[in-house]
Amino acid sequence: MITRHPRVIVGAAVAAALAHFAIVSPAGAEEKTIKGGVPINLATLQPGVTYTDIPNGFARPHLMMDIIKPVSDKPVPAIVFVSGNGWRSIDRAALVPQLSPIAKAGYLVAAIDYRIIGEANFPKPLEDVKTAIRFLRANAKTYNIDPDHIAVWGNSAGGHLSAMAATTGEMKEYDSDRWAGQSSAVQAAVIFYGPMDLSHRMDASAVNGSPGMSVESAFLGFDAKDPANAEKVKKANPIAQISDMTPPMLIVHGTKDIVVPISESEDLYAALTATKRPVTFVRVEGSGHSFGQISSNPEVMAEVLAFFDRTLKGKP
Repeated sequence: MITRHPRVIVGAAVAAALAHFAIVSPAGAEEKTIKGGVPINLATLQPGVTYTDIPNGFARPHLMMDIIKPVSDKPVPAIVFVSGNGWRSIDRAALVPQLSPIAKAGYLVAAIDYRIIGEANFPKPLEDVKTAIRFLRANAKTYNIDPDHIAVWGNSAGGHLSAMAATTGEMKEYDSDRWAGQSSAVQAAVIFYGPMDLSHRMDASAVNGSPGMSVESAFLGFDAKDPANAEKVKKANPIAQISDMTPPMLIVHGTKDIVVPISESEDLYAALTATKRPVTFVRVEGSGHSFGQISSNPEVMAEVLAFFDRTLKGKP
């Protein structure tokens, strides 16, 4: 019996040593368990989708959109995104990182081209935005879209065009003949720091080498500040188009914007409240004229998503 004790003692020591090494992990090693079973949150990118041709387009024959599409087994609301940069250039690909979180939240987002300064004057760019809306409705089954819930969202010059698209709705004078039979109306609009009254000169820099010609005048095709053109300028002012058919709007503007004064958004907000249209106005303290800056603010993007959830999905 005594001769067996060392074996028992040795076995216990080995077991204790093994237990010690099993409990104590090497420096830097760590184990975790994370709960699974969460909903799938994915989106795919389909770039370069042609939504219309440009008749006699000397610069390009087509207008395209990049579609960020959520993975969903049922139709989803759609958002047409209209970028800014003074109606002068468009870089759809640059928008994908900022727009992807909205797509992953269950919205198809289509970042679109439209005709810019040098290609066409107003109202042609507005016609392009409304054509993109009709394209999505006409192809709702192809892209798994709920055609009854489409919104428009734009920043700066794109904010102007988005506000125009929202306020002109079914007005046929701003429709092209493409995708006829489909509605151009939207159910919601998000306007990031868009100009409203284009007789208010936002950019005093020369355009196309023409000293003193503002981007607003180049966009319209005539002198926006000439009083003789006041009625024509008014037709490009979203505030002048507000009606009882104007959909809910979310307006976002930085308090330090020196390109488009915040008073432009304040005027839009005042006009919508005066006509009892549903509207939310978010002032972003200290922010300037920058989509990157404002869209990087989590509180702003939470407001945007909550607005879309209310207006397009019926959430409280």
